[in-house]
Amino acid sequence: MRQAEPVTEGGVGTLPREGPPASARGLHRLHLSAEDRRSAMDALMLRPTLHSKNRYAVLLTLSIIVATMGLLQSSTAVVIGAMMIAPLMAPIMGMAASIVMGWGSRLLNTSIIVGLSIAGSIALSWALARFIPVANSVLPQEAIARSSPDIRDLVVALAAGAAGAYATVRKDVSGALPGVAVAVALVPPLAAVGVLLGLGQPDLARGAGLLFAANLFGILLAAAVVFLITGFVPTRRRQRARPTIVAAMVVISIPVLALAVLLSIRFAHTAEDARTLRTATETALAWLAPASGDELGPVTLVGDTIEVNVNGPTPPPPAQELTEALTAALGRPVTVAVRWTPVSNGADEEPIAAPVPLDAVRPVVEEWLAPQSLTLVGLSYADGALVVEAVGPVAPGDPVTLEDAVEAAVGVRPRISLSWTLAEAPGDGTTDLLAVADQTARQWAETVPGVAVLDVDVRNGGVLVTLVGPTAPDATGLIEGLRVALPDQAVTVRWVPSELIGLALPSQAATPSPVPSDTADAPDESVVPVPTPSP
Repeated sequence: MRQAEPVTEGGVGTLPREGPPASARGLHRLHLSAEDRRSAMDALMLRPTLHSKNRYAVLLTLSIIVATMGLLQSSTAVVIGAMMIAPLMAPIMGMAASIVMGWGSRLLNTSIIVGLSIAGSIALSWALARFIPVANSVLPQEAIARSSPDIRDLVVALAAGAAGAYATVRKDVSGALPGVAVAVALVPPLAAVGVLLGLGQPDLARGAGLLFAANLFGILLAAAVVFLITGFVPTRRRQRARPTIVAAMVVISIPVLALAVLLSIRFAHTAEDARTLRTATETALAWLAPASGDELGPVTLVGDTIEVNVNGPTPPPPAQELTEALTAALGRPVTVAVRWTPVSNGADEEPIAAPVPLDAVRPVVEEWLAPQSLTLVGLSYADGALVVEAVGPVAPGDPVTLEDAVEAAVGVRPRISLSWTLAEAPGDGTTDLLAVADQTARQWAETVPGVAVLDVDVRNGGVLVTLVGPTAPDATGLIEGLRVALPDQAVTVRWVPSELIGLALPSQAATPSPVPSDTADAPDESVVPVPTPSP
């Protein structure tokens, strides 16, 4: 019988023609033929030529560009297309093969390829996100969706890595590789890291990086195990290098176990948030009076605050009752924000009053809130109603009295939508932020002819400044000023054309005058999002 030459790091020697006994053969045999093993190694970039490196670089660059554009446009179809052309799976599988074969130099080469791919992909997606404007101020949902991984993502990575390794060593199932590429999605998380960094969201970018790490180490561990049990490693080499292989598998398992613990904790938090929202929705439905004709809108969890939206013709029951009910249902103190949007039933619909300039309304609202120990934190228009956002220890009074006060002060009676957030003491720092942002914006507007500050709002860790004028101003100075004054806040500057809402501004910024309702309800806004990274 001719002896088989061992597999060396420099190449694949002549393999024995004898296979396992006939009784051991079958679809799941634990030995590979020489042809199957050689074909698998050729596909794993273990000895890449200059041509194969160039081809890999081109495909990776194109896949990152496609993935970044898909993320910025929130297009799922485009992101899936990027998964299909991404070549990153091959060198990662090559790392797993080098580990189980004990090939140190090849492991180093494939690790360098993977490392350069990661760095280059993040840099390219960051550059694209920085220089291609986002259509609006909302972060792309496809990028956000990849910023909150949990243990389920690691399970997917392990299963997909095992499937990819099995399809690599078995030609009869190699057609499953495209599905593996879609399932494990290596490139989109990398692109999401760059996009979120480019949009000034480092916290979300870390989440996307955690998802990629789970995919990377999950694939490495699962692929290494599959390569061992499918006979990819020749018997003699496996016996001779057993201590090295065992040590390498232990090293790979450590980050996988650490990720499993971290992602399990995140999953527990996600499950708890889902339980909180389910309880909050059920409690809010019981709190809302059915006979009033009001409907419960979205119930969301923003940080530690439960936001409850109500739409209907009559004001909802006191928010304090909902706060007490939720505290009892959840077994812990909660912060509740209730927003009521007036909606007419159609039969006795009243005409929508002309919006009143917010600068003229603000003192009236603040004066109405002050005796109730409430602080104004937001003032805006939505769906033809004046939205008043207040924070304090008690629920605001009847909005009809506020409508009376506004009508007495400015001669126009707007519909009022009250949003209240429970706080032990008024303000909790938000008032100071609003005052600083408002002063900074108005000082800047005084130096820019033809521009006025229409509104300044602080919510959800960000500052929104709405400017009005005949042309879009260069807001660089305002943005930098707000960044210096409020370094922990994301900054968004929004411009509304004055001619579209009927405002006539002098050469210097001035207080806007009343605007007609037919154009103010839905102005054509030019939005310039300028997120500021957290320190």
